[in-house]
This record gives sequence, structure tokens and C-alpha cells, in this order.
Amino acid sequence: MSLSLKPLADALGTEATGVDLSASVSEEIVEALKEALRDNLLLVVRDQHLSAAQYLAAVRLFGETMEQHLSDLLMEEHPEIAVLDSRNSPVGNDGRGIPLGSKDWHTDHTNHANPPKMTAMYALSLPRAGGDTGFANMHLAYEALPDEDKAHFDGLKTVNRIENNPYVSDAHKKRFGAAQIHPLIRTHPETGRKAIYIHPGKTERIEGMGEDESDAFVDRLMARAIQPENSYRHQWQLGDLVIWDNRSISHIAYRDYDHKERRIMHRVILAGDTPV
Repeated sequence: MSLSLKPLADALGTEATGVDLSASVSEEIVEALKEALRDNLLLVVRDQHLSAAQYLAAVRLFGETMEQHLSDLLMEEHPEIAVLDSRNSPVGNDGRGIPLGSKDWHTDHTNHANPPKMTAMYALSLPRAGGDTGFANMHLAYEALPDEDKAHFDGLKTVNRIENNPYVSDAHKKRFGAAQIHPLIRTHPETGRKAIYIHPGKTERIEGMGEDESDAFVDRLMARAIQPENSYRHQWQLGDLVIWDNRSISHIAYRDYDHKERRIMHRVILAGDTPV
């Protein structure tokens, strides 16, 4: 069976079938996968059967792995991998699990000076129903803004700090605790396209705004940015390896499932550069 690529949605996403990333893959196939990811921002490689070591090797086809601050979730023998097991999720007042990481739309690890360029997730166990992940193309979100808003937002910066989550060690909170300043509108280093770039949970404030004004601004911005026409909702299948461009996409883990039913994902992030 040969590699087949097909679009998942108009806004973003490519599905890849006919490739086994547990084995050696030709340069031609690797380049085709990289091109699909660059052009469509999200790549879903179906039907993978990977050990932890094979998973890391597969993800490293796209870049260098980097340290995660999800301290208590890191795999002991392969600390580049965070194990997201829904059975360990905190439980909200409604009795449903709160996804590990963030329950709202966000981009990953903006509290780092050089946030990850990509995030990868590999599905090992899934609930009987639900557990989808939403993705939004933040290039399209930016391009849909009126010109006067683009001009205004281009000059804004976010002040980012690590969240006080219980699974993050004091050592990691200290190491990654310094405030990081990033542009609200980020230019992609490979394509030159601009995107709205923000993690609301890690945004302490917008520079030049007070806390209440900043919170209201971010809420309004995200409500405008996340629209059906620029989004894709991924319904996971066992063996899916999904990798997305963290510089261009916001994502959310939906809470529409029984967290006791073993939704288990292996998460890896790839080293990025300074947002500009």
C-alpha cells in the first residue's frame, strides 16, 4: 500500500494513510508528509502501531523534541513524552473530567521563550464516545479581521506566565516561571503568513492594558477568532498520530466523554524559535 493524502476540511488538515511510521520511511514520503503539514497545518497519520521509542523516532522526522513542563505526566523512560490519561484528570463541579493541559482554546507552552513549533498526539486508548479535539486555523482568523483591527493588533504583545497546575513541579514552575513577551500577531517563519497567537490561560495581560481590560479583550478576540469556517473537529481513531503547527493553530480538548473510560494520549512537542 502506498502513501495517500486527502484533505480533512477546507480550513486545515490532511489525512495520511498507507504509511507505517514504525518502519524506515523513504525521504520521498517524509518530504510529502512535511509538505502536507506545512501547507495544511495539521497532519493525521492513521493506523499507527508504535512503541514509545518508535513514536519519538516518527515525530523527530519533523523536528527536534523539547522538554515539557507537565512534570508529573512525563514517561519515566522517555521523558520527552507526556502521558495524558483521562482517569487522572481533575473533576469539575459538573462531575466531568477537566482535560489535562487546558480546557479552553489555546496554543501550547507560550510561557517558554521559544515555544514549540509543533505538537504531536498519539491515541492509545479512547472512550466509547466523544473525546474529540477541535483545531482552528489562526491564519484565517487573522485574515478575516478588518484592516483597522489588523493594524492595531499587529502592535500588541502578550505577557505569558506558566499556570499553577498541580501536576507541574515546583522546579518546573521556577525554571519556566519568568514572564515571556510574545507578539499577539505572529509571522510564520517558513510561509510568512500572519496568525493570531495566544494562550488565554497563560496570558497574564496584554501589554499596556489592565487586568480586567485585558481579560475582556482576550475573550472578545477568541470569540471572533474561533469560527466554523476556520475550524476542524477531529474524531479520534485508535492509532491516530496527529501533529499540528503550534504557530498557526489553536486547539481545544472537548469534555464530551466519560473521563473514567481511558482516553490515553501520548504527547510530544517539537522545539521552536522566538515568535516574531
